[in-house]
Amino acid sequence: MFRYIWSERKGVSLGRNMAIANASHPLLVLTDDDMLMTPIWFDAIVRALVRAGERSIITGQVLAAANENEEGFAPSIKAEKHSIIYQGRVGKDILYTGNMAIHRSTLQHIGMFDERLGPGTPYPAAEDNDLGFRLLEANYRIIYEPDALLYHRAWRSKQETLQLSWNYGRGQGAFYAKYFSLRDIHMMRRMLKDVLKYFLHLPAHIVFDRMQAQQGLCFIAGLVSGALHWTINGLRGNL
Repeated sequence: MFRYIWSERKGVSLGRNMAIANASHPLLVLTDDDMLMTPIWFDAIVRALVRAGERSIITGQVLAAANENEEGFAPSIKAEKHSIIYQGRVGKDILYTGNMAIHRSTLQHIGMFDERLGPGTPYPAAEDNDLGFRLLEANYRIIYEPDALLYHRAWRSKQETLQLSWNYGRGQGAFYAKYFSLRDIHMMRRMLKDVLKYFLHLPAHIVFDRMQAQQGLCFIAGLVSGALHWTINGLRGNL
């Protein structure tokens, strides 16, 4: 049985939190509206979660589906063929909440999605990265299970890549700024690493791949914008 819940407010994080609040089972499986399921996906991800136990979260493989238009592409692909267990500070974002299974008790412990982050907000990305970071900080483990396979619809046009890069950067910058601290500079290091990586590859991209250079510039601009905006709003809130 499917249940449709309408809201006047918008946002992916809000929608997921509403769905979780209205679900009745202790095991929760999440996906997105542009994912295509394989026949064994649901069984594979639920079995993996039960097998792993309550201190674990399962995330699965995401491949690109067939192009739906001449220039179609699918972002956010994860194609490793072997299981991986992530624990502690791994220094990268590894949770794909469009393909995830989790115990309700876990969210009751660490909190729900941050509704300030994600599509439909001023910081339209990184809600999944934020949840993944909080899980690892709380000593949960995130397990990548390749048998839990979904296909990401390739419906986006390449004309959207620059806007998408900005959106990803904007959300990622806000996510980093959320955890900025002079006592723990982990997120500051991660943001600096992103910026340096872009400028390191910029000369080659300008020569060999102008579009990649433009995408990188949009991402970094969004990254800095998101971090500054989040920080300034936080300072205003403390006045």
